[in-house]
Amino acid sequence: MRRVTWLTVTAGTLLFATPAIAAPLCKGADAPMHVKVDTRRHDIIVTVGPCRIAPMDISMSMPGMMGSEASGVVDIKTHFLWPVSGYMRSFTLTLFDSTSKVLPQNTMHHLELVNFDRRQLLYNLAERVLGIGEETAGAKVPKSVGVPLDAGTHMGLYIMWNNETDTDIDGVTLELRMRYSPANMTPRPLEVLPFKVDVNLHPGLGDAFNLAKGGGERSTEFSVPVGGRLIGVGGHLHDFGKELRLEDVASGKVLARVRALRRPDGTVIGVRHQLFGIWGRGPRLLPGRRYRLVAVYEDPKGAEVMAAMGVMGGIFAPDDMRKWPAVDKSDPGYIRDLEGAPLP
Repeated sequence: MRRVTWLTVTAGTLLFATPAIAAPLCKGADAPMHVKVDTRRHDIIVTVGPCRIAPMDISMSMPGMMGSEASGVVDIKTHFLWPVSGYMRSFTLTLFDSTSKVLPQNTMHHLELVNFDRRQLLYNLAERVLGIGEETAGAKVPKSVGVPLDAGTHMGLYIMWNNETDTDIDGVTLELRMRYSPANMTPRPLEVLPFKVDVNLHPGLGDAFNLAKGGGERSTEFSVPVGGRLIGVGGHLHDFGKELRLEDVASGKVLARVRALRRPDGTVIGVRHQLFGIWGRGPRLLPGRRYRLVAVYEDPKGAEVMAAMGVMGGIFAPDDMRKWPAVDKSDPGYIRDLEGAPLP
């Protein structure tokens, strides 16, 4: 029998995990969190909980009130040290109740895994290694590709719960499982980093917006500081969202498009991915060239669209990792974006 090595990390310190006695109301930086490393399977398992999830404030779900997404508030903001050097290449998310029964993913509104030590491609904000919404399925890439992360990197986990009932949900545990390739893997994987564009970015203030009756579009333009190729893209849309388009401003050419999976009433139940292949001809983004992200919404009943969002995320293979811009942790936007987080 092969020996499995487990390391448990709490707040960046190696120790043996102890079970929680009672489910607390998990808020801020004090949520019970443990990080385990399965060295045989090359899995990193982050668990948060058990937690008691209070009902959402009614103002957060009233028409015209955009709640936590407008204010930038999330329920949990934790900090830990990444335990091993290697290349992250997959994730799955599961939520359990106090009896270990699997809960619907929409018990959580969204989750972000944050790297405080590296900035995003487009913004001087802490890198979001991955983001998971109510509709986001697990994802993986081949061993030949991975996101480089060093042991000791300062990381954070942000979670916003989504209890729309009028009673507490008790004993909820969230498990985020990530597979990695070891740092000494031969041949060395293709290094890729997250790609994220938001049509309505306001660091620390929330990114939701409203649209006129029947819907419409919201767009933003950007350029990249380092060239590279998109390996694949997905997105985040709220109800009545139809699609996200990435366009070349000068030519008008659509470089990437992801469409929402909708019910007839406009309810969004998922967002499709577009994969270009690891060594294929994914769209190449060039420094200095202008690009546009467009979020399209349509309400079949013709009502105003409230609390919309439009975020395209994906995998970006930079031409030269050495040209990736360094993070400026003194920048006001960087600080405002992480307000309330237990910074390293």
